[in-house]
Amino acid sequence: MNRWVGIVALREPSAPTPVHRIALAIEAARRRTSYRLGSRDVPYARMRAALRTLGQEHARHYEWERYTYCVELAGDFFDGGQPPAGLPFWLMAELQDVLDGRNAPSRAVGGRNKQSSARKPQRSDRHRAPVPPPRRSKRPAVRDIRPAQPKAGHRPPPERVEPYARVARQLEVRDIDRPALCEPPAALVGTFGEVVRAVVQEKAGNWAAGSETTAWLGLASLHRSHLYESGLSEAAVSPLLLGMLDRLGRTTLAVVLLDAYTKSQRPEKVGTQSAEHNRRWTVGARALGQWAMGRGLVRMGSGEAQRPAPSVAETVARQILGTLSLLGAHETARRLVEAVCDGLDQPVDEAGGADPTTKAQEAFAKEGLTFEYDEDGPDHSKTFLATARTRTGRLAVGTGANKKTARAAASRALLRDHPPTDAKVSAATRPGAAATAGPTEPPRSYRTAHPAHQDAVADLLAMFELSGDQARGLLTQALTHSSYVYENAAAATAARQRDNQLLAHHGSVVLDHLSTLTKARRVLVHGLVPDEDEARIHTPANEDTARLGAALAIAEGVLTGHGADKQRIGMAADGAQAVVASAWRAHGPRLLRRRPVVLDDWLTELEHRHDPTTVLNFLASAFGMTYTFEHQLTGLDHMQSFTSTLVLCDARGRTQRWTVAPEGPGSKTDADRAVAQEVLDILAAPADDLVEALTDPERGLLTYLLRAQLDGLGQTTERQRTRIVSRGELGTDLLVTGDTEAFLTWSDRITVLLGADGTKTLEVSEALRELYRKVIDDARRGPRSLLRRMAADAGTVTADAVRRHVADAVRRALATGPRTASVRDVVQDWWRDQAPHAGVTVRDDMRLESFLPLPVHLGALRETLTWCGEAAAAAGTRIDIELTVQDGTLHLWIGLPGIDVGVACDDFAQLLSRTLPYTDCLVDDDHVLLRLHRRPERHPLAPLAAAGLDAYMTASTAKKEPISCVTP
Repeated sequence: MNRWVGIVALREPSAPTPVHRIALAIEAARRRTSYRLGSRDVPYARMRAALRTLGQEHARHYEWERYTYCVELAGDFFDGGQPPAGLPFWLMAELQDVLDGRNAPSRAVGGRNKQSSARKPQRSDRHRAPVPPPRRSKRPAVRDIRPAQPKAGHRPPPERVEPYARVARQLEVRDIDRPALCEPPAALVGTFGEVVRAVVQEKAGNWAAGSETTAWLGLASLHRSHLYESGLSEAAVSPLLLGMLDRLGRTTLAVVLLDAYTKSQRPEKVGTQSAEHNRRWTVGARALGQWAMGRGLVRMGSGEAQRPAPSVAETVARQILGTLSLLGAHETARRLVEAVCDGLDQPVDEAGGADPTTKAQEAFAKEGLTFEYDEDGPDHSKTFLATARTRTGRLAVGTGANKKTARAAASRALLRDHPPTDAKVSAATRPGAAATAGPTEPPRSYRTAHPAHQDAVADLLAMFELSGDQARGLLTQALTHSSYVYENAAAATAARQRDNQLLAHHGSVVLDHLSTLTKARRVLVHGLVPDEDEARIHTPANEDTARLGAALAIAEGVLTGHGADKQRIGMAADGAQAVVASAWRAHGPRLLRRRPVVLDDWLTELEHRHDPTTVLNFLASAFGMTYTFEHQLTGLDHMQSFTSTLVLCDARGRTQRWTVAPEGPGSKTDADRAVAQEVLDILAAPADDLVEALTDPERGLLTYLLRAQLDGLGQTTERQRTRIVSRGELGTDLLVTGDTEAFLTWSDRITVLLGADGTKTLEVSEALRELYRKVIDDARRGPRSLLRRMAADAGTVTADAVRRHVADAVRRALATGPRTASVRDVVQDWWRDQAPHAGVTVRDDMRLESFLPLPVHLGALRETLTWCGEAAAAAGTRIDIELTVQDGTLHLWIGLPGIDVGVACDDFAQLLSRTLPYTDCLVDDDHVLLRLHRRPERHPLAPLAAAGLDAYMTASTAKKEPISCVTP
């Protein structure tokens, strides 16, 4: 027995030798394959898939910051990587939902909203061609069956009545702070803002207008034609910003005019109120445009200035109005509109009116109204002459810049010169004729009502901080459905009540303004160059306001007739709109500064997104496809529904039909959205690994869509590529996150799927190769990439300067390395430069293992050594270098004793790992481990897989030849 065994075992363990140090680092990295999320260990591959899914969900809702965060974080979950330990709370919750099989977030539209749930079984019958409804046959004669009458002396059992339980509503109120907006560039605004402010104050009175208001008023006076000619378009101020101000000005004008109308008029029908509101808005917009042009507030381009169109001045006037609302000066905007638009109720022939052609056709329908046209002038400046003529000899003439305006002018002249003799028709041509004077007594609450209604009114009074009988009566009307008024006419008359339709129309205009203002402030606080998705503002749909109704628990308190369904979307939407209108009429613009938490949360979470049909349109335009919808009406008169069939045609003329049977009564729009959603879900199946769950018809549609994408792909813009990646189409999301193994699995799945129709080989077009190269290059060094964001960091602290240096170093690493150099050449050249500044120890254990690095590998090696060498020289400490090759991967261990390696190298390692292909840089307490991986050896590769891997390796370099690690 060896006598030194016991003695050696009792000694202190010796410090790791150089071979041990790099071996321990490699082994530690090899063991890191899962992430601790809460109480579970999640494999890195599963984390990457979950983060990509969440990123795509956030992209569908245009939450681009969260989308970017999820996609970039997915790139950190490579085998051996060290992703951050602390994740944001919102991401932790969403990851838990996805990993547990729940659809989080559950707001998805167009795409993968079913990625985690099992598909509905036995759905193939829903996609068959629509069949005509069977003919109605005579109902067979049946004997009259009546319920048995109770015997004498026996009472029927009483009906079971469910006990009433009060609904718990959230009654908290929140103050709304107006955030500080970005300052418009002085080179674009100049001192014109002071001119606009003085003119507005002259018309609307003085108000506290500071320097921020003055600058934004100067910006609002710009027409987009002037912005284009200034040269600052897209660089300092986007034309989309002016579009947002115009959109906000439209809603501001609508609210102000409708408020004034409802204070003086009370029409009998909602259609009358809507038509009169549209007329007043048209006249008001025209008057504001004339005011802005007359006071010289419109700055337009030289081309527009040669022949100014009225629409240009109207746009600028609305931008000024929108700016006042954006900056919290709603009262000033109201006074401005009332001062400028003071002739809204004059006769139609003087104010212009809305659609005079329709009014003339209605007035002279019995006499047969026809129009004749003539034109004069050169092609670039024509004048049209319209002649309105009736069979009885009435005649009127009008001129205009086009046929429509000339026809309107002729109709207006005909109504003025030949007023209709029919009293009904004549009254219909006067604005506000169908409305009555404002009510002298406000509506009251009902003497007897269900406790649920009374509790809802009480809660809404507290929620909106209302008080008094007038507010209670308005909320009572807001919760009164037309069916209740029909069945309880006496009670409604006694309380001076009516249904909530007029309030609902008013509330829809108010909610449109609130949602527009909320979105504009949220976007413009971050910058003056919003993209198209950020600048998009949709009017809240019935589904959106129905969600607000559900949050307010409207259905529980609304009064309806016996046959009405309280759970209908329209009833909840109308109730929510009517409640908001009641609060707005009682408080006015105070809802802009203080409102219930429920309403504010709804406004903040409102998604201005595209519906599935619009997403389908984007998809078709990107891949050269066309489509149409065919509809078939089914069901009884009171339960009618539409079945929509989507007819697709790809770039090669191949067609495919897809039908989704309705799940209940609905319109054509609802049917089109359902079939579009179904198509988008099926197209997302390969990326969600749901191909096996598809039925045969669904698999056939998926095959058709994939072939249509491959055959119809052409040149793409950066915006189109962003949409393609955010939807995970053609495996681009896998390449962008560097998950090449998942891309190979996806490509094999697609190759098998497309080969099932008898095709032996899958042709890959040059357009697809170019798409792969461009999406990868966009992710690595495009405008939204981490590299560009680090390089553009304009901070003055040390950390900001370090990030800029990191971006420069990684950009150099992306450049093609020298063709004749090897790994040892790079290390030797660095050693010659580094040795005079710090002690260097190099241990080369590569021996003769074959390692063929990519050109960017040599750049990564050079920049990593340089970065760590400069850190060691600055700290005055030595640096240890060890190299070895294991399993085809080159490992470079860099020891930095006495240095806070995390602070010095974290940003560099993260950017290098996310940007360079097959490159990992890991940071530990006292060392950095650089891993350069070889290309996956899978032979033979399918054409689709080869195209993706070639793009992944060569998107940032033009050099493809492997380079030997042995010194020549």
